[in-house]
Amino acid sequence: MAAQKRRQNILPYKYRGLVLDEFQREAIWYLDKRISTLVSAATGTGKTLIADFLVEKTLEADQRLIYTAPIKALVNQKYREFHRRYGGNIGIVTGDISYQQAAPIVVMTTEILRNMLIRGDSRAADAHWVVFDEIHYLNHPERGTVWEEAILFIPKETMILGLSATIPNAKQLAQWMESIGRDVAVVEHGERAVPLKHMYFTRHSQAVEREELLQAVAESPSIDADTKGGTLGWQELPITPRYQRRSSEAAATHLDLIHYASKNHLFPCLYFVFSREGCEEKAKELAGSRDYLSPKEKEAVRVNIRRKLQRAELTPQDIPKYDTWYNQWLRGIGVHHAGLLPVVREITEQLLERRLLKVIYATETFAVGVNMPVRTVCFDTLVKYDGEEVRYLTQHEYFQMAGRAGRRGWDKLGTVISRVHETLPTSLPVWDEASVEPIRSRLNISFNMVVNLLARFRPQEIEEFLSKTLSSFQHQQGVVEARSAAELMDDFQSKWALLQELEYLDGTHLLAKGEICRNIYVQEILVTELIAAGVIQDFEPVELAGLAGALVYSPKAGDPDFTLDPPRWTPMVDLICDRLDKIDNQHLIGGFKVYPVISPVIAGWAQGSDLQDVLKKHPLDPGDLVAVCRQSIDLLRQILTTVTQTSLREKVIEAINRLDRGVVRVTAE
Repeated sequence: MAAQKRRQNILPYKYRGLVLDEFQREAIWYLDKRISTLVSAATGTGKTLIADFLVEKTLEADQRLIYTAPIKALVNQKYREFHRRYGGNIGIVTGDISYQQAAPIVVMTTEILRNMLIRGDSRAADAHWVVFDEIHYLNHPERGTVWEEAILFIPKETMILGLSATIPNAKQLAQWMESIGRDVAVVEHGERAVPLKHMYFTRHSQAVEREELLQAVAESPSIDADTKGGTLGWQELPITPRYQRRSSEAAATHLDLIHYASKNHLFPCLYFVFSREGCEEKAKELAGSRDYLSPKEKEAVRVNIRRKLQRAELTPQDIPKYDTWYNQWLRGIGVHHAGLLPVVREITEQLLERRLLKVIYATETFAVGVNMPVRTVCFDTLVKYDGEEVRYLTQHEYFQMAGRAGRRGWDKLGTVISRVHETLPTSLPVWDEASVEPIRSRLNISFNMVVNLLARFRPQEIEEFLSKTLSSFQHQQGVVEARSAAELMDDFQSKWALLQELEYLDGTHLLAKGEICRNIYVQEILVTELIAAGVIQDFEPVELAGLAGALVYSPKAGDPDFTLDPPRWTPMVDLICDRLDKIDNQHLIGGFKVYPVISPVIAGWAQGSDLQDVLKKHPLDPGDLVAVCRQSIDLLRQILTTVTQTSLREKVIEAINRLDRGVVRVTAE
């Protein structure tokens, strides 16, 4: 008790003029004592302040820190924020930009850190601290393996700060991290600085709480419901929808909900819609009848937009639908989704930061890391299509978005309103942040991992490495989905055997193709074969750009599946895929993803065509074109590390430079 009292006495009460919460003070105390720390706290409670403290202390101590985030947009945002504060002490590394890698503080995507660590890159290994922002991405079905691998490869002497939204098994994660050689303190905080109030918007244009919604359902003329005198609970309520609904009983619209928010002083409001088209349609409808800004605010919007375009070296003519976005911004309305050009998203974020937007229609990508709290969060629906089925949001998905409601220091309450039909199924979730799904291992043994492990370790050391994974740890603790160390090793050995058959390895010795594969992280087998077979030797830069686009692009619903003008490399790629298919009789590679249809689009951009002309060739959203070009640049940079022939290197560099222009270009500033 005395020791605890002494600790309390030396904890800071304020940082940057802000009064710290107890959990923030506790985390800072551990960091000051150089103890790895895992912070699990509700969205919007101020976890980033803890990381800010660590960055400042690291600089004061003349040490190095790597700050990782799951998405490039968040990495770029953190870089700008740190650069404003610390100037030239900050570097940034993503797949498409590298600036001041040797700086004391370097911000990067978690994938980049993993790739550096697995290759034994000293610039990653010699950091004193690594920050994992959004460490709950360990649970991401496809990308979670990156976080697990990065943690496994970080040297034991490097300390870790993990920042996470609420996760129920934070102590289990800490125990796993301790089992692989580092002491880890856990700081959990379940209470929000600004509590959330969960409401449902009915056809009567009223926001009601759950029990009132139940009553509204029971009384609705649209359904037959027998509550047995009010004695039945929500889950027991028998509801029989009637087949005819009068037009007067239609569900309330988003306009009704926004009007309610305006009337009740609930702006700024973040309105989540699970489709890009839905966001744009709703913003257009609202802007057609509402204007929320004063003349002075409109002038502030104009000034901010003008400055942003000047810094980005862009004109309105460079931005598709610019007049639409501009007119909406002037009315206090914004749209935010991945299909928009990055500069459009950044203007929206900047105007919201300056409290010049009152309503933002956004997809759920807005909720990942972007620190933009608002007074109210609205859901157009509580169900989504996840690629396989239509289902309710999970607890984690709901709170990742709902947690943006409530501005610390401004609001006493964060309001969350969901637009619902009153013929709800009885399975409507009870939203409870304490019921968020636990993190489980998503470890995947990639071919890139196999060659990199064999390049650095003996087989018995690899077996020991796999026994230290979160997957193995959770398997031992009875987590049903987790794979055991033996299962992981079987997977490793199967891929090892295939790589030997493909002549990447001679036993444990890496051959030429194995060395190439070490540096390729996108479709590593196919790309390695293309390089090793000399297929790309005779390509011109524009063709290389088009090929890279075809390798990184993932077709979406509605994309055309054939082209009348296939690139000249198509037969060569098909032959390589066919040969690999015949050798890979266990289907370990998992199929090849090449989309020649996109190639002329990316090649057109590389040739210098105007953005509007390029987009006419394929039904791409502008933001998707930028994303594909940046991913292509990333892949071309990977290829560049594997080739030595001067003429080919020059072509790859030219392909990168041709893609990296205009709205695609990323700068460190």
